[in-house]
Amino acid sequence: MKKQTIICVDDEEIILEAIQEQLQSTFGEEYNIETSDSGEDALEFFKELIDEGQQVPVIISDYIMPGMKGDELLKEIHKLSPESLKILLTGQASIEGISNAINNAKLYRYIAKPWDKDDLVLTVKEAVKSFIQEIKIRKQNKELLELNASLEEQVAQRTEELREANAAKDKFFSIIAHDLKSPFNALLGLSDAMLENWEVFEDENKLEFVQDIHSASKNTYALLQNLLEWSRSQIGSVKVNPVVFTPVELVHENLEVLKQHAESKQISITNKVNNEVLCHADKNMISTVFRNLISNAIKFTNPQGNIMITGCTKNEHHEFCVTDDGIGMEEKTRNNLFNLNSKTQRTGTSNESGTGLGLLLCKEFVEKNGGEISVTSKENEGSSFCFTLPVAH
Repeated sequence: MKKQTIICVDDEEIILEAIQEQLQSTFGEEYNIETSDSGEDALEFFKELIDEGQQVPVIISDYIMPGMKGDELLKEIHKLSPESLKILLTGQASIEGISNAINNAKLYRYIAKPWDKDDLVLTVKEAVKSFIQEIKIRKQNKELLELNASLEEQVAQRTEELREANAAKDKFFSIIAHDLKSPFNALLGLSDAMLENWEVFEDENKLEFVQDIHSASKNTYALLQNLLEWSRSQIGSVKVNPVVFTPVELVHENLEVLKQHAESKQISITNKVNNEVLCHADKNMISTVFRNLISNAIKFTNPQGNIMITGCTKNEHHEFCVTDDGIGMEEKTRNNLFNLNSKTQRTGTSNESGTGLGLLLCKEFVEKNGGEISVTSKENEGSSFCFTLPVAH
């Protein structure tokens, strides 16, 4: 690191030599003691130092000099470096010159010639100390301002996060209140009707009621399962536990669970996920993703329709897609699928109900495992939901 510089200016060489010698013995190890015999030269030298990024703690100048006077020099230096301490050392300074230096250059001290060596050295010591202290204060103030700005930004960010969390919570509870009410009303209505008319119902009617109750119960259970998993993910109680696994197994397991629903609509499901594909992710979360995507595909596919599940490797990720030839969706619905505040709820091709939470849960779980989820769809032509997972090494 370069030494800082103390500049001495006087048009008499013998004066400059005396000042330099007196200051060198005290400050020479820590500072360069430089001299100039004119105000113009001193100003140019000062500009060069500033341009090089050097600091000049103190500048000592005579007042009466040919060309630029001392007060004019200090005034110009003050414009370039307000923090530099200015000392006027002269025996011929007028009150006007001193006042000019004080008002326009923030003069630190005026010393009359002939000067006392100890007084000069002590004055420069105090000036240097004051300069260092001022630099330290400026630095601390800057750090405090930056810290304050950072804290304000963090507070604003946290406030926005809390606002969004509260909005999500309110929306979530409205979903619970609305979506749990309907299936339970259905269950209560069906069971009440059976209790009141059991004796007069034919066996065929009883079977229909039981089937309806069973269907409503399954839908309610699926809803509760999604609600519980979603709420756990929102309060941070769901921890990602990545393991290496073969996704094709998860597809098979979920197809078994959803087989009855697909068969009731005579929907053909083709699994083209490669047996050798390995993924590194939370197995339970990804199972939930497959279950929701396949269940949605069955729900929105017309009877005797087709669903295909595929998997391929792209760079450092595997991509899995659940594609159907069902009813598809328009752009507005597609854009709101993964937005809690614009919850999309649609009825399936066989009047199956839904909450819209399943896809939100898929997005949450895929992103927690380092992947992304996307959808392409065209109304009356079908949809394709794809998500990525990291490749297992």
